Amino acid sequence: MKSRLIALLIVVPLAWVIVGCKVISADSDVAFLGDSITKGWDYPRANFGIFGNTTAQMLTRFGQIVPGHNYRQVVILGGTNDVLLKVNSDETIHNLETLGEKTVKENSEPVLCEIPPIFHNYIPADKKNYMPAVIDLNRKIVLLAQRHQWKLVDYYTPLINHPNYLADGVHMKRRGYLVMEAALIPKLFR
Repeated sequence: MKSRLIALLIVVPLAWVIVGCKVISADSDVAFLGDSITKGWDYPRANFGIFGNTTAQMLTRFGQIVPGHNYRQVVILGGTNDVLLKVNSDETIHNLETLGEKTVKENSEPVLCEIPPIFHNYIPADKKNYMPAVIDLNRKIVLLAQRHQWKLVDYYTPLINHPNYLADGVHMKRRGYLVMEAALIPKLFR
């Protein structure tokens, strides 16, 4: 009887994860600022993702989102649309750095994120190779986080070998979001 109870306690939560049911959500004092990848994610309670946003657009709307809300942390996931629109990576890094600095001024902790891989631009027939631009931007995001000693979440590495976790080459399926949550959650609580 005891072994069945233990097995049940293991199997039920595991089944929830496998079928993609959401067991937990982020704390409401953690803001998520980003683009459509953030917008389509169920995990954040304070979700400020907007479809198509570049880091410049995220920077423009920062003042309407973060100030005065006493967020403990601001998770900043931006740069995918910058890569797709061929924005210079140095401009993207400048925008991310400004977002991080503004977050610090609000007495919140910035959490920078490496962008996930881009396998194609929404169209499977699209054969453009976005990986060099993604790798370059992510390398610069890592250096930025190190320079300021900001937390960093790597979404690229756990997703690079799983194009089937993305619905259209850019946006996550539920499985992809679960991978992202697994990478993020340890960073939020350290």
